Amino acid sequence: MREHQVLLDAFADARRTWDELVSLQPDVAAASGQLSEDSLIELERRVSAHRVALEVLVDTLQAEPLPELEPIS
Repeated sequence: MREHQVLLDAFADARRTWDELVSLQPDVAAASGQLSEDSLIELERRVSAHRVALEVLVDTLQAEPLPELEPIS
């Protein structure tokens, strides 16, 4: 697994940024009328961080050779 550490780290970062994004629950805040300007700014910041993390993950997947997998039958 050590040879795939960069890929695992990129995945972990993408998952972490997704979890941080979802934890804001802007849809819930908006439905209750509690969505503030500060919340929207934070949402934008977290969306941006998640996009960057996904780009790094995609780049890592494209750069790292994956092992050949046996077909599932």
